[in-house]
Amino acid sequence: MRHVKQPGPIDPVRIESHSAPLLQGQIELKPGTILMETLAEQLGALGLRAAALDLSGMVLGPMQFVMPTYSSSEEHVAFYSDTFKREGPIAIEEGAATYGSRDGSPFLHGHLLWHDVEGRQCGGHVLPGNSIIAAPGHIGFKGCKEVAMATCFDPETNFTLFGPVAEKEDLEMDDGDLIVAKIRPNEDLIDAIETVCRRHGVEKARFASLIGSTVGARFEDGLVIDSVPTEILALDGGITRRTDGSYDVALELGLIDAVGKIHRGRPRRGENPVLICVELFLERC
Repeated sequence: MRHVKQPGPIDPVRIESHSAPLLQGQIELKPGTILMETLAEQLGALGLRAAALDLSGMVLGPMQFVMPTYSSSEEHVAFYSDTFKREGPIAIEEGAATYGSRDGSPFLHGHLLWHDVEGRQCGGHVLPGNSIIAAPGHIGFKGCKEVAMATCFDPETNFTLFGPVAEKEDLEMDDGDLIVAKIRPNEDLIDAIETVCRRHGVEKARFASLIGSTVGARFEDGLVIDSVPTEILALDGGITRRTDGSYDVALELGLIDAVGKIHRGRPRRGENPVLICVELFLERC
């Protein structure tokens, strides 16, 4: 499997995960409001400390975003592009995001896919504090109070990253129907998802959200993406435990490469190492 050497020391904990009772509902989108402020107001009022958001159907304008690109120094293995701005309105066709906190304030990490006015498919990492809701609507959330998604500096990657933090250290593995996880670099995506499921005794689950990055990609249909910097998001899928104890992971990914090209496919087992991090929310069925 492909392997990328990170700039810092390898963290001994490769997969972090906690489960908690699931709270779900809808967020009202109010035209003219800042995306981050709207989400923080409504999710904060519910006391949620971590949530997976389905951003599909949202309309933004103006919208600011960045894309994955190569790093110009040895301080990182990949980085972000310059900021792009689109006046909009931009109709988001598919999108997922992690809601949590950074330095004690609400924070969002989201990946989006859309088509521009010329019909080209586009994608990127939305900047929620600089993007405005352009049309009324609703988006769904699945979150929890007992586990937080909080950022902290990660010496291994030299980035500040989201990770799950349990309110109680003795929180049991089967305490709820929402599983919140972080997968570190060079762990195979499918194998790591199975490890999370096995750890929490999952028999059947669906992807509430999955966003992050991989070292290029290898898909089941034979598609090969060699561009190392990527951003990924789950488009569809679920997990079922077989009678022999193994798992069937059906996962369709959307992938944005370093030149902004969009790819779709099902990742092959054992051939898709995580690049920087993957944030994973699973809902037990």
